[in-house]
Amino acid sequence: MYLGKKIEKNNVKSMRMKQILLLLILIGTFGIGSAQTFNNEKKIDFYSPSKGIYIVDINTKTCKDCIKPYISDSLETVEMVAEKTKSTVAINAGFFDPINAKTTSYVIKDGKLGADPTLNSDLMNNPNNQVYIPGILNRSEFRIEDCTLNTGSTARIYEIARYNDLPQMKCDIVHSIQAGPALVPEFKLYDEVFVAEKDGKIVKESAGALGKYARSAIGIRGEHILLVAASNESPMTLQELADYMKSLNVNQAMAFDGGSSTSLYANLPDRPKFILTSAKDNSARRVKSILLVKSDN
Repeated sequence: MYLGKKIEKNNVKSMRMKQILLLLILIGTFGIGSAQTFNNEKKIDFYSPSKGIYIVDINTKTCKDCIKPYISDSLETVEMVAEKTKSTVAINAGFFDPINAKTTSYVIKDGKLGADPTLNSDLMNNPNNQVYIPGILNRSEFRIEDCTLNTGSTARIYEIARYNDLPQMKCDIVHSIQAGPALVPEFKLYDEVFVAEKDGKIVKESAGALGKYARSAIGIRGEHILLVAASNESPMTLQELADYMKSLNVNQAMAFDGGSSTSLYANLPDRPKFILTSAKDNSARRVKSILLVKSDN
């Protein structure tokens, strides 16, 4: 009789231990879920999902009007500009000519054209470029637009479109920054003249499109803007970059300038002063246009 009660008592104790263990597992799971929900509400999140790849996640719902382009009068490093403008995050963006320091990408800032590649005579007058100029000037751009709704209120939208594409009805472009090619939903490597073929042979290749290099990109996933930088530790072709952006479940994505220009600056409470540079000597390359994020706006 005593032995039976002892066994029963041990069984109850064992059952209680299992219940406690299950409860701890549920609490742990709930805790993780809560943390993920909290992160989704953060203005800016920064993480590295794998070696050499860094992602900045900007929640446009909580970080309103915090993304703006920057155009250098000459050329400056991403870090220099970020610290000068007191930005939280900065990433290299449009293409430029490192010899004459002029842009080869359009940039609109505060509704005004701030960088115009047609004013770059070295680009426009190069006889080797003439047949490709229409495609080069019509490459993809990241746009921030203010749209008037039927109610009369204004909504801010983010999209990636070709330069010649008109904004949506009742929408005005506030900021835009051009680079390319488009990566998602369609990969526009040939349409945007990053690669051109003639008689089955490649006759033009821009931005090291077919080689493995450090890369920068931007993607739109619902209300979130993702800035992605792949360092020299994880170089990619543009096709591989397109595949990677698709894996992030973005609705739209495009590449920024890459290679030695790939630079990322982030200064967040949980990741103070992270700086990525991609030049072979680990120095920071000076660039023409930069996308800035200011979380205090």
